Amino acid sequence: MPYLIDGYNLLFAYLGTQPSRKLSKALQRARGRLLELLRRGHEGPPSELTVIFDAARARPGIPDQFDHHGIQVVFAVHDERADDLIEKLIHSASTPRKLTVVTDDHRIQQAARRRNCAVRGCADYLNQLERRESVNRVDAIQEVSKPQAVSETEKRHWLDEFADLERDPALKELGDPSDFEAENEPGRS
Repeated sequence: MPYLIDGYNLLFAYLGTQPSRKLSKALQRARGRLLELLRRGHEGPPSELTVIFDAARARPGIPDQFDHHGIQVVFAVHDERADDLIEKLIHSASTPRKLTVVTDDHRIQQAARRRNCAVRGCADYLNQLERRESVNRVDAIQEVSKPQAVSETEKRHWLDEFADLERDPALKELGDPSDFEAENEPGRS
């Protein structure tokens, strides 16, 4: 199911504040963190996501769109606002019932509802992303910590590799538990 995401609307909900757009380096890092959260937390493939940001005061030569690990990132340029571009994309959707629009902007929500698109608020969608990211993180940790069964071939390889250690008298003394138990019996010195 394709998603249209109001980029700065979601970003400011994610940050909990509206940073000045003049802080371009900080804003760029924040956009990157948001895109990573989307990549890791979205339920479907990243190619379902289109994130639209305003870029009215962008430096010349900056591309108006790019791919971030499958996520389509679009900047509204040439005197167009992201809200206007999102509305155009909603109106041009060939199957609007399959489109989900993520925004808290009432004008965009109304445009989406008029075309029978699904509408998600930013906080709701962020909660879903963060829950899914947490589950993915736990799954990854569990997968790493799970011991994997050793194949018979690998087992034979290691037994052959260390077979001579079993016959090494110095190691035999160190590894024989009965010697340790005998030395540590009560009344024995």
